[in-house]
Amino acid sequence: MFNLAMQVFLLVSKAMLRFFWAYLVYTWGGLHRYFGNVNAMRSEHERAVHYFAKAYEIDPTWRRVRYERAVLLGRELGQYEEALTEFTALLEEDEAFGLALFNRAMVYQDLARYEEAETDLTHYLTLPETAENQKYRPEAERLLRLIKSLHE
Repeated sequence: MFNLAMQVFLLVSKAMLRFFWAYLVYTWGGLHRYFGNVNAMRSEHERAVHYFAKAYEIDPTWRRVRYERAVLLGRELGQYEEALTEFTALLEEDEAFGLALFNRAMVYQDLARYEEAETDLTHYLTLPETAENQKYRPEAERLLRLIKSLHE
């Protein structure tokens, strides 16, 4: 019984240390993102993407850091295909991840792939009304109307 308890303790300790280390790396990336936003410096956004990728490598269960990396790739760096790959992977893990769905629609819109953007926005608007999933609801409704008007 003691050995089992010790094994469980070690597993939990390793997981906690892994998350703590990933969080420190993520925070460092967050500082680079902040400096990139404040100073409009592409190089700072690139460093943030690097550190977010490292944090995800340390703790691959932490989807938020993968999501934030994808947002920077799409919004700030214009690396749309890589951002799409990340958002799609996040949605394969959880199809109700509203923030990933909304941001993938934004990337599709930037690429003039309006049908795909319309599909994602429509799906986003049907998600359960949680704070996370409904964060961009007014914007999604506005963009969906705009995209539909392009068909007319």
